[in-house]
Amino acid sequence: MTKKISGPIRQATYKSRRLRAYLRRDDGASLIEVAIIMPVLLLLLVGAVDFGQAYYAAIEVSSAAEAGALYGVQQPTDTAGMQAAAILDAPDVATIAAVATYGCQCSDGTGVSANCSYAPTNCSSNIVNYVQVSTTATYTSILRFPGIPIHIPLTSVVRMRSAH
Repeated sequence: MTKKISGPIRQATYKSRRLRAYLRRDDGASLIEVAIIMPVLLLLLVGAVDFGQAYYAAIEVSSAAEAGALYGVQQPTDTAGMQAAAILDAPDVATIAAVATYGCQCSDGTGVSANCSYAPTNCSSNIVNYVQVSTTATYTSILRFPGIPIHIPLTSVVRMRSAH
């Protein structure tokens, strides 16, 4: 003969079974997992966007120096025009600055003469005219990342031979 449980003990047993069944359920577990992993994914996304913007700015700075030098090949004495061409080629980079120079040197790389005001001395080879444009800018990162500075300097120097 078995003894029947009734009253408060039966209710307590029933409640404990329901509590154990409730605790075993996995409804909402995926929501908790998403809540835990979402900050990590957002940080990775922001880092990727930040890196992409820095890389884009570096390409703009490099392209601007090339544009200034290409203008200088046609107008080698117009340094202001070279600088303007470089700056106008990078409208998305607010902090860009350009410095343009022209000069002469021996074709073997020795005997440089700024502005070609005089011919390089002791030239054993031909004299070559050149233009040079250097561009600089500073990229400011969106967030601070450990080990990476918040301000990243970007520079590019392009030197081309001029026919004049």
